[in-house]
Amino acid sequence: MLVFKNLLRRRTRTLLSLLGIALGIAAIIAFHAVGRGFKDSLERYMHESDAEMLLINRSAIAPEYSRVPKEGLDFVRGLPEVEHVSPGSFTVVRSGALKIKTPMKMLFVFGRIPKDRPLKKFEAKIQGRLYEKDDEMIMGADAAYDLRLKVGDTLELYGRPFRIVGIYTSNIRFEAAGCIVSLGVVQQQLNMGDATSLAFLYLKAGADSQKVRDAVDRGFGSLQTIRTAEFTSYYDQIEYIDWFVWIVTLVSVAVGGLGVLNTMLMAVSERTREIGTLRAVGWSRGRVIRMILAEGTLISALGGLLGLAAGTAGAEVLIHWAPRGLDTLYTPLLFAEGFAIAVALGFAGALYPAWQASRLSPIEALKYE
Repeated sequence: MLVFKNLLRRRTRTLLSLLGIALGIAAIIAFHAVGRGFKDSLERYMHESDAEMLLINRSAIAPEYSRVPKEGLDFVRGLPEVEHVSPGSFTVVRSGALKIKTPMKMLFVFGRIPKDRPLKKFEAKIQGRLYEKDDEMIMGADAAYDLRLKVGDTLELYGRPFRIVGIYTSNIRFEAAGCIVSLGVVQQQLNMGDATSLAFLYLKAGADSQKVRDAVDRGFGSLQTIRTAEFTSYYDQIEYIDWFVWIVTLVSVAVGGLGVLNTMLMAVSERTREIGTLRAVGWSRGRVIRMILAEGTLISALGGLLGLAAGTAGAEVLIHWAPRGLDTLYTPLLFAEGFAIAVALGFAGALYPAWQASRLSPIEALKYE
């Protein structure tokens, strides 16, 4: 009860400290949720392809810059371990180029061979049918909703009309916010010739993926195979997301910790006579330390709870206003980490003030004006 009373004496200062912690924890939760959500979407996209491996350009710094020549595809098709090769490319179209009034900022366009293996996953969750011709497309439900389009409508893309023959659902945000057309359409738009961005490799039962990797390394040095499960750890751009998130985390921790430190130092300074009185009536140094630590920890715990709620709301606002395709991922571990950081900040920020308060001499403290 005494701890609460002490914090309520300077309500404005306590509130500002609490908000400082809350904002720091909110930033941690929001950016971690969005970053983890994006990586989780990519991992699920790769998993749902059912492919064991990817074929990419070894020197590409990102998937959109990868170019796999037809000769490379033919080489991999000839490997005894490979059952099927499914090439694909993708690009992004800005909403202004669609000539439709829409809240969408961009449309993801995937190029696949009609009726190819990666498209089979849509057969059970599509309204209409899969595309068969170069002037047909299937569209994600989110994109169709934003563009106010339905099966049978026409969308002008790349200066030519495409008839929407199917609308599919997907729990992968960037896929649901996109459309899929014939591979040749994207190749032509990107001036790729007969090259593709990448290819999904389906191996025969019991085949050794390492043999495929070694064969590609020996026979086609400009290309590289990676397991689909390794995709998110392969490209530096995805790794940069983690670095950015951790930088935000460190800044938030530093700001929050300094806020608690400042608050508790001022509290100890203003309550010098009070602490001296407590020491004079028998309070031990340990009891004084526990009181100050409890105050700092309580501020941070309350700020942490507020930060968890604010971070969740902030992440949802962020992906609402950001281009379609971003996703969030919340886990009990993320919330536990956020709350633990908040409590640790309060404890660490109150350590020095608590130590300083415990060193006050009762006689000198009582003389303090």
